[in-house]
Amino acid sequence: MEEKKVPFWQNRKIVPYLYVAPNMILFLCFMIIPLFMSFYYSLVKWNGLGDPKFIGLDNYIYIFKDKVFLQSLGNTFLYAFATVPILMMLAIFFAVLLNSKIPFRGFIRSAIYMPAVVSTVVVGTVFTWIFHDQLGLINYILNIFGRESIKWATDTRFAMLMVVLTTFWQRTGYNMVIYLAGLQSISHEVMEAATIDGANSWQKFRYVTMPLLRNTHVFVMVTALIHAFRNFDLIYTMTKGGPLNATKTIVMYVYEQAFNKNYYGRASAAGVVLFVMMMVFTIIRFRAQKEN
Repeated sequence: MEEKKVPFWQNRKIVPYLYVAPNMILFLCFMIIPLFMSFYYSLVKWNGLGDPKFIGLDNYIYIFKDKVFLQSLGNTFLYAFATVPILMMLAIFFAVLLNSKIPFRGFIRSAIYMPAVVSTVVVGTVFTWIFHDQLGLINYILNIFGRESIKWATDTRFAMLMVVLTTFWQRTGYNMVIYLAGLQSISHEVMEAATIDGANSWQKFRYVTMPLLRNTHVFVMVTALIHAFRNFDLIYTMTKGGPLNATKTIVMYVYEQAFNKNYYGRASAAGVVLFVMMMVFTIIRFRAQKEN
């Protein structure tokens, strides 16, 4: 009996690839191709008009001699190291608290997570008013306690702190939900065994809960680092990289070089540097986690 041929789109070996094809095409068009184009444009001199002129590594040499880029690089690391550890601590604190039976637990969970779904531009605008020099709530509270008002947005000592505090408010809930999922995946039998062995609450948290959340720690840390290194909309909304480049990060530097000065080659070179740094951090962290 002759085997009946089926159309290729009904072939079981091909159907799975057809399902993922739209997503892969979009990923190729908007991620992979732009990535390789960034590498190409980082090696040319181009202002958006005419033909690009190949100049080799001159763009990389320029940005590493540029004081503004070096300051942006330092600000990026400062922002990342100021936000990531504290975000992780706040997230696991609230996750442990809300994993226990407390009154209004559902409402508190929603209230803490709600900032994560609010537009970053809205968050930046609202907190710009909260930290306003004259009309802001923060300075009003400081004045009640006899303290002088702080010029948050125009003082180089406090501008980055303003952005960091806003980041805590916005990102804690997102990381908390991830930790909460990790906590709920821990078997009750493990905790009961620790209780039978005489472990108190702190010992169970230190020697049972934290080690079992190892993969969650890695995920939260990597995603928080990626967010910190690519954060643009919050900083642009609140400070636009000022005052005196005190909050300018690499992403802000890329934006300024590309869209304010039309130096697309320099912008691409800075973007490639950012990509390489993130890739190195991710590889190092995953290898360290694998060895443990």
